Amino acid sequence: MKKLFSICFVILLTAPVGLWLVDRLHANGDNTVRQGFPRPESAMWADRDYYQAVEGWFRESIPAGKSLKIFHNWLNYHLFSATETAVHIGIHGWLYPGRPIPAASPPGDARQAANGQLLKLHAVEKMITATGRRFLFTVVPGKAAIYPEYLAAGDPGIPDPFYRALLDAHGRHPMTGLVRLGPALKKAKLSGIEVYGRHSLLWTCGGAAAAAEQLLAALDSAKPASAARPTTPCPPADDDLYRLLLGQQPREKAPLAGPAAGPHAVTGPVAVVYGDHCLNRLLPFITHAFNAMTIIDATREPTFGQNVMAGNSDLVVLESGETGLDRLHLDLEALYAAASPRMRGVVARDLAMDQASPVTQCALDVTPGGLQIRSSGEAAFFRLPSVDGSTPGVFRMVKLTFPPTHQGTITVRTLPDRAGWTHRALNRETRHLIVPLPFDDSVELQINPSRHPGVFTLEKAELLSFYGKHPPPAPAVPEETVISGDIYSGMEIVTEAPPAAVPAFDAEARTVSHPTEEMPDLALTDIEAGRIFQRRGKEADIVVSGTYAGVTGPVQARVVDAGSDRVVVPWTVVDGSPENGLFTGILHQVPQGGWYRLQVRSGITPWVVKKGRNPWGVGMLVACIGQSNMREWFHTGRDHRPSPLVMLHRNGRWVTPENAGNGALAAGNRLASALRIPVGLLDYSVNGTGLTAKAEWGSGFWLDTGPGSIYRQFVDGVNTTGGAVEYVVWMQGEADAARGTVSREEYRTALERLVDDQVRADIENGSSRPQLPFLMIPLVRRPTGRDVTCQWIRDAQMDALETIEECHLAALSIDLENRGRQHLAPASYAVLGARTARTILYLLDKAAFHRGPAVADVTRASDRTIRVAIRHRGGTDFTPWSDITGFDVYAGGRRLPIAAVSRGDGRTIHIRLEDEVPQNFSVRYLYGAHPDTSNPVRDNTDLRMPLEPFLRPVPGERNGS
Repeated sequence: MKKLFSICFVILLTAPVGLWLVDRLHANGDNTVRQGFPRPESAMWADRDYYQAVEGWFRESIPAGKSLKIFHNWLNYHLFSATETAVHIGIHGWLYPGRPIPAASPPGDARQAANGQLLKLHAVEKMITATGRRFLFTVVPGKAAIYPEYLAAGDPGIPDPFYRALLDAHGRHPMTGLVRLGPALKKAKLSGIEVYGRHSLLWTCGGAAAAAEQLLAALDSAKPASAARPTTPCPPADDDLYRLLLGQQPREKAPLAGPAAGPHAVTGPVAVVYGDHCLNRLLPFITHAFNAMTIIDATREPTFGQNVMAGNSDLVVLESGETGLDRLHLDLEALYAAASPRMRGVVARDLAMDQASPVTQCALDVTPGGLQIRSSGEAAFFRLPSVDGSTPGVFRMVKLTFPPTHQGTITVRTLPDRAGWTHRALNRETRHLIVPLPFDDSVELQINPSRHPGVFTLEKAELLSFYGKHPPPAPAVPEETVISGDIYSGMEIVTEAPPAAVPAFDAEARTVSHPTEEMPDLALTDIEAGRIFQRRGKEADIVVSGTYAGVTGPVQARVVDAGSDRVVVPWTVVDGSPENGLFTGILHQVPQGGWYRLQVRSGITPWVVKKGRNPWGVGMLVACIGQSNMREWFHTGRDHRPSPLVMLHRNGRWVTPENAGNGALAAGNRLASALRIPVGLLDYSVNGTGLTAKAEWGSGFWLDTGPGSIYRQFVDGVNTTGGAVEYVVWMQGEADAARGTVSREEYRTALERLVDDQVRADIENGSSRPQLPFLMIPLVRRPTGRDVTCQWIRDAQMDALETIEECHLAALSIDLENRGRQHLAPASYAVLGARTARTILYLLDKAAFHRGPAVADVTRASDRTIRVAIRHRGGTDFTPWSDITGFDVYAGGRRLPIAAVSRGDGRTIHIRLEDEVPQNFSVRYLYGAHPDTSNPVRDNTDLRMPLEPFLRPVPGERNGS
């Protein structure tokens, strides 16, 4: 037996080489998914990604590969009640999503988070009803809440702690529009209706019908839900949990649209319904009660805000599953902006700025523009005057208004602290912060304007009181008193002697002494080591802060070179009157460059200088986002040494780069060398992430703007650097292509939304161009991808270069070598980094071109030859001269055999066919998931720019796809 295992082990070790050799003899040549066994290289034997590629080849090439894995999971479930997936197996084979959370009393953070969410829901309800609309909110109880009896012993957890805490909070401070579905579903279960199936993730039609009865009853609808039961038999419960357990993908859910979203010939309200996949079964049972409905799919638009206020609706319905309740993102600021013009019964009162007071590490000044806050950073808080809290009859909120230039995340805590802290980074379109007030007699707001030191302004603070239909009467204005006659009649007028003159003060008659214990004592808050401030033009403003003790006097600062102590910015007063033991000010017009150090002194004791130790600079910030290929920029390859002027920023901290990451270092080094300034690369890509909700594989998707989302983590990271960047580089698409259901139009539209509605709204433009430049690296080759879906994504990305202002091609990757299933080889990342740097230099007018040649024309040159004319952008010729790969010719839906592809001259390529060239044909270059790039066309410039992909379609042809 040991010999048998040894032989098997040797076979497994030698299988990669053996299968590769066999595949070289019998390789497929159809230029589609199966491009052959991954080629082994000595440097890849210890590389996990290579073996994942081998696994992918087995799975795609051996018909039984997937079936064996499914069969293995089937045996585990049916024989051993075990699983390796994120599915919980209960009694009698019942399946539940994940492992239920123990049903201990909810921890304090769950109660606090639930209190905060309930206050937001109250605020949503009040703002919507103030516009004359109705608002309903409902939560679909989870499967374990309706069928707890099939959970295994020791695994209670019903309901979810957050949901239970929310219901507890609602019991104390109830909403008008909450519709509880739990009792109705349990009653339906007791009457014999199946609410959830044994293997289902979502509820059944029977459960949805019972919930619909409850919802329509809350609307006082005259038509029961049963009147809308489908005439065809209700489909069985889904088997998504069972498919997940077996290792299969859940069935694609239909988008929440279609007939349910159209007008209906009935007399009823016009509704906007926002919800998740639970709506799929619910909608058929409620649409008959409405004149028209607009359905908003929360899985595709994860933020509830101004989108629900579009049109003239009568009703807004918010639905959420129990397990997604804590992730429900309610954008109060966007909702207020949309609702405020139509709100009635709301009384606004300004809060007195002169009654604000410091709490910790800040100083306040009332100015004509508002309350100026000199803040030391994260620990600095000030308080507004106390206000009345919310009551059962009057809900209250505070609206804080900041200038458009405000940078950083604002933190607000309410005392008593029952609902947690509010954290909000304002964007270009939102200057307000809405803070719902808890149900207390008196509430105090303490505010931190930013986690970074600086001088900030709170322009206005207003208390908004929602009285509903019965606002308090306006206070009566007293009638003006009419005075006639001599007001001094009958009064004795006494003339008083003028006061004695005060002797003039002789400044030289008194010498002011400063005892040692009163001498100014400064402590500088040093700038984070390696920090790079985003330049504005060729300079930046730097915040200077620290603590101050002793006799008060002006504080001066200067900037010196970190290596030579050469003065870069001379002594300048940054704070003329420190207060509360704190000095804060701005040192303007620090020139680009580095590395620098900061120094401060008191104007009273200029000989005492406090010197910062940390080096920092003023330069360029480039944000890098996307998925794994972008992340590998920073990790794959060790062929470059980092320039002393290059820094990385990840997880909110500045990091000195090592020699890992060919892509990042190739780009950073070239930029630093060409511009002679510090360059900061912001590493905020996340493996396996999609752009759209359809491409959610468990790691998040970039259109999700909710708290904790990958996009929000990226924006928070940018805010820690100052809130502005000069360029954004995007390298993504694999997740959306792999899903196979994201169309070209959907991806392009989603990309436009990401750039225009998110990135450019949340991140300040640090460049000198009209819009923040968005640089695109289109989808890489995918050896295990599908031609059509990969081409959809790649075409959409190229489309976006035309439809999005200041969207530029950063670099092409399709001609570069892959390593494994989808990642590039180390040398390929280095080439990609150099090409991206060239694009940035081109946009700065430091380079003459940044793109390679393009196909200009395709013509029939002879009976068997097609002539392809190319247009150069930077070069004058190209290679190779013969055996060019990557071209395909199609006619009549059939791929035509090519005899040879060769160079005609420096601007011409000849494609010679084995047969005669038909009258109608199409030519494409580098098409599909994994085109043949063994000998691609590249120009003769220093970076050997590739010929860009091309497709010459014929009307009515599908071009072989």
